[in-house]
Amino acid sequence: MRTRLGRTLAVLGIAALLGAVAAVGAARMNTTATDTAIADHPATDADVSATERLRRLAGTITAAPRDSAEGTYSFHHLRRWILTTTGRPVPPGVRPDTPAVMAVDIRRWQAADGSGRSVQVDVGPDYTLAGAEPYHPSTDREFADGTPSSRDYPPGSRRSPLTGPPATDPAALARQLAMVDPIPDGPQATLRAVDELYTSFYVHLPVRRAVLRILADIGGLALRDAVADRLGRTGIAVSVTDDGTQYTLILDATTGQLLASEQRSLGAHDYLHVPAGLVTYYTLIVDQSRRPELS
Repeated sequence: MRTRLGRTLAVLGIAALLGAVAAVGAARMNTTATDTAIADHPATDADVSATERLRRLAGTITAAPRDSAEGTYSFHHLRRWILTTTGRPVPPGVRPDTPAVMAVDIRRWQAADGSGRSVQVDVGPDYTLAGAEPYHPSTDREFADGTPSSRDYPPGSRRSPLTGPPATDPAALARQLAMVDPIPDGPQATLRAVDELYTSFYVHLPVRRAVLRILADIGGLALRDAVADRLGRTGIAVSVTDDGTQYTLILDATTGQLLASEQRSLGAHDYLHVPAGLVTYYTLIVDQSRRPELS
């Protein structure tokens, strides 16, 4: 059986990225618990259900400043943190399969024909596990000493299982999202597919409305207000819990855009000897837009 992290890495296609991460120590950052952290922010006790709130939100979200941007390329500035192990071989003095956090800062330009460019900075392994802490803030300093790399992609390259353009009809979009994981393990598969959608395309307002309507039809969702991402931006957290893991999307309450997604163990990790309650996977969308050029 595939583990949750294994499924996520397979779906998002970043296992190869982890293998290329250089052994550079990441500085642990002082953090302060706030009342906006995901797991410690109580679920809303609103008079309406999560379903009704999401349906209402779909009808009230407005255009984002970047919606008017034009250009050949969808542009994403992403940061990801993944709790994994060093595997084998390992740096001198480190035990094989030691738990560590790998982090990457990605700037990606992608045209409709698959061509584009990816510029990334890899950081890790971090044996302090700072990036797996629920209150870990993101700063440019964290990636300042990482290992940079760049790659250009020719037309016909395919990074994502999603083929565009994203549909504006909820039923049609749901069929597209189902392509991300043909053997879904539960409602959390839809949340992971929404992460894939937002990190593969610039998602315009009509599609954002459709995403909210799809989420509204998922049973067992919990909604929390004023939840902060790792940049301190606040939004509505949409979560589902399965088998000891909480899957969360943080959405801007005004525009409906995805700010971040998270997977967090609510108890002991499945196979790593690490403290309980750590974040096993986190995607932060620093910027999303369209660009006319590869710059």
